[in-house]
Amino acid sequence: MRRAVHDPLTGLPNRRLLEDRLANALARLARRRNSGVAVIFLDLDGFKEVNDTLGHQGGDELLATVGQRLLRALRPSDTLARIGGDEFVAMLEDVGSLDDARRVTERIMGALSPPFLLGAREVWVTASAGISLGTDHRIRPELLIRDADAAMYTAKRNGRNRIEVANSGQA
Repeated sequence: MRRAVHDPLTGLPNRRLLEDRLANALARLARRRNSGVAVIFLDLDGFKEVNDTLGHQGGDELLATVGQRLLRALRPSDTLARIGGDEFVAMLEDVGSLDDARRVTERIMGALSPPFLLGAREVWVTASAGISLGTDHRIRPELLIRDADAAMYTAKRNGRNRIEVANSGQA
């Protein structure tokens, strides 16, 4: 069962488990006031260059290490998932505002600042991020993920190591 809901490379939850946890978090919003659920969609900048330079084994090692570093930047109650390639999604519960979600995103991205040591090589990593905030328990999880993904693509179009915010959260 674990293999069905976890990424084999990083051991992190996969999209299926993320969507399940997000649905549960959104359902809890019906009982809470002034709270939201944030989705942060991260895509590593220039990851293809890492694979081209260090090979797929080096890229896989980097992804596993990035996952652990991102995980340490989150609260134990948050969920970090790898949903494919070099894409990670964080789900944060009990978020009061987009400003709160932005601060967490900046902290997550800051965790990538120190270089990663792969063998004898130092590798620097940045990411582009998109944020969506759900404040209505009726919104579908896939819509929050979609909106954060779209915001991330806007961030990528505007340059590396950027954050963009989606205007979502309605049913």
